[in-house]
Amino acid sequence: MPRLGKMAAAVASFACLVVLSSLQAYEATEVPHNQVNGIVHGKVYLNPKLSVPEEYKQIIWWFDESLKILTKKWNHSVSYRNDSFHKRHKLNYYENHTLEIDQLQKQDSGIFQIDVEDNQSKTTSERIQLNMYDRIPKPRMNVIIRANKDGWCNVTLDCIVNAIQVTYRWYKNEKDFVGKSSSTLDEQLKSESPASYKCVVSNPVSEETGLVYYRSPCTWDEKNSAVPLSLARKTADSILAFGFLLLVHNWV
Repeated sequence: MPRLGKMAAAVASFACLVVLSSLQAYEATEVPHNQVNGIVHGKVYLNPKLSVPEEYKQIIWWFDESLKILTKKWNHSVSYRNDSFHKRHKLNYYENHTLEIDQLQKQDSGIFQIDVEDNQSKTTSERIQLNMYDRIPKPRMNVIIRANKDGWCNVTLDCIVNAIQVTYRWYKNEKDFVGKSSSTLDEQLKSESPASYKCVVSNPVSEETGLVYYRSPCTWDEKNSAVPLSLARKTADSILAFGFLLLVHNWV
């Protein structure tokens, strides 16, 4: 009998734990958060997926769990907090409970949370992770010629961009160099036809392209011309000079 009594007490304790866990889950249910990417100086829409009842007690949006952004009570207008977050942003709250944030800053990376409290004081929450990125500037192409003899042109193409958290992709004549994902590309060419090399730098919100053109035997330019830029300028200057002399001769 003592053994049966201990077993009964253990079962009762376990049942109490189950009930308490159920009550805690009822009071605050959290939906797994999703991720949204934003660009500095741009805007973003945080659109929660949780179900909101037609009538509720209140809705609260938070940033990083401690900064209250707004409160929306049933049949009342939205109440925004007057703090530094609101002074550096433009905020809009929509009827579908989406939060629009304009004039984003780099420090806005973090977790935004919406709490929905129904008329029975049950709170349902959803978290949205906002990841902030800079707009990628135009990359600069640098060509390092390692060897230029016997018809061979060995070079290193360097795609230079002032940005972090970016990825690189290389293309030759618009064909993808599969597996070439660093900022540099090594090439060995031998009297080949003219070709274009493109470096695409990207992050989740923007991308920019750098271009450089090859002509045999080992000439590289950032503009697609049939002759080197220096030679093209000399030719143009010669034509202008000849035209001027011809005009003077005819005038005399």
